[in-house]
Amino acid sequence: MTTAAVTARRPRTVPVLSILSAVLVLVLALSVLLAPAAAAAPPAIPGSPLDAYDKHTPYDTGVHSIARLAAIIAYALMVATVVFGAVLRLRFMQRAVNRQTIYGAHMTLALSALIFGAVHGVTFLYQPVWNIGLRELTLPFTGGVQRIPVGFGILGLELAVAVGCSVWLQRRLGYHRWLRFHQLAYAAFALIWLHVYTVHPEPRHLNPVAIGVAGGAGACLLAFLIRIFPSRSRLRQRSGALQSGAVR
Repeated sequence: MTTAAVTARRPRTVPVLSILSAVLVLVLALSVLLAPAAAAAPPAIPGSPLDAYDKHTPYDTGVHSIARLAAIIAYALMVATVVFGAVLRLRFMQRAVNRQTIYGAHMTLALSALIFGAVHGVTFLYQPVWNIGLRELTLPFTGGVQRIPVGFGILGLELAVAVGCSVWLQRRLGYHRWLRFHQLAYAAFALIWLHVYTVHPEPRHLNPVAIGVAGGAGACLLAFLIRIFPSRSRLRQRSGALQSGAVR
């Protein structure tokens, strides 16, 4: 068997959905940096305290603070989860820290992110101006206020829950099939990023929150690139396999 024939049989394929997720995150990160300056007197944001005042609807500022804090924590934990997932495949990190320790941290961060994400969503049941019930909170794109942005968040969180629960099906699915499904975590992050970016104008202007959101997206994009490109050790293994195949 010739070297050319062996090379022709080993094209590296990258999941199309993963590539689209990375491109989406990159485009949104650039849009934050290129966003125009805020207007002097922006209109009332749907679901905001000013919107509630205009509609003569009660608004609980304490619930608002809980929702905002839970959203920030959930986003930070999700970024850390994605980064730790990429660290799992780095050989030099495995020499410094036990792999099981990194895996445990990855799972703990993922579960914590889902919990805080759920807390963030449930708080809106107690804001009358949002007019959200259990149906609107579980079915994406069914709410009345900010239907599309809220739908992105619900869909992203539910996809993240499905990815997390797939761990218990790993043996039934097989490792490689499970791994392809597990990589939908990048799509879940992209949907949640869309929710953060579109539901409120704050991340679209230059401020500490926007910098943090963009920085988290950049970290996840870097983790994605680490994930799809082969490491040097794997390239050496493939090169050795090619050479041995050519000799045969």
